[in-house]
Amino acid sequence: MKKIALLGIVLFIFVACGGGEAERVEARAVYELVLVHVAAEPVNIADTVYMGSQLTFVGEEAGGAIIIRLGENELQAFINPSREHPSFAVGYWHHHLYAGATTPGSPRINFAATFGHLGIDDDPEATDNSQSTYQRGNLHYITETGEFRLRLMIDAVTHDLFFSRR
Repeated sequence: MKKIALLGIVLFIFVACGGGEAERVEARAVYELVLVHVAAEPVNIADTVYMGSQLTFVGEEAGGAIIIRLGENELQAFINPSREHPSFAVGYWHHHLYAGATTPGSPRINFAATFGHLGIDDDPEATDNSQSTYQRGNLHYITETGEFRLRLMIDAVTHDLFFSRR
């Protein structure tokens, strides 16, 4: 899975640079897992499959990419958050996670498909891959604390993963 993510980043860089010489890309920000809540109760990270999880942001805030590592598995998504989105003012800034182009209506990633071993709940009615519900998980930036929260539903129980900047 790591090789696929790396290949995706290399391809992203190649296309972004117009097919010319690739430039070295540095992470804009890395967030490490610091807290896990299951059913709103804190649990020991070491007792979960999430140990070693992190979020790595590459490129611009709007139009860049994110590598989401949950345990030993990774996925790459493209992001296009807007500080004008109403969720920013509310304090839980919603991040759409795209499979490719970051324009409205583009296909989104799907956590359940990528992280099948976690048993993320499926929503058979979430069939429109251009909608947030298709993601089977939500990523929010908490403006008050400067943390990211990744929320997944597993066996009808909320799993909240909190990441702080390294």
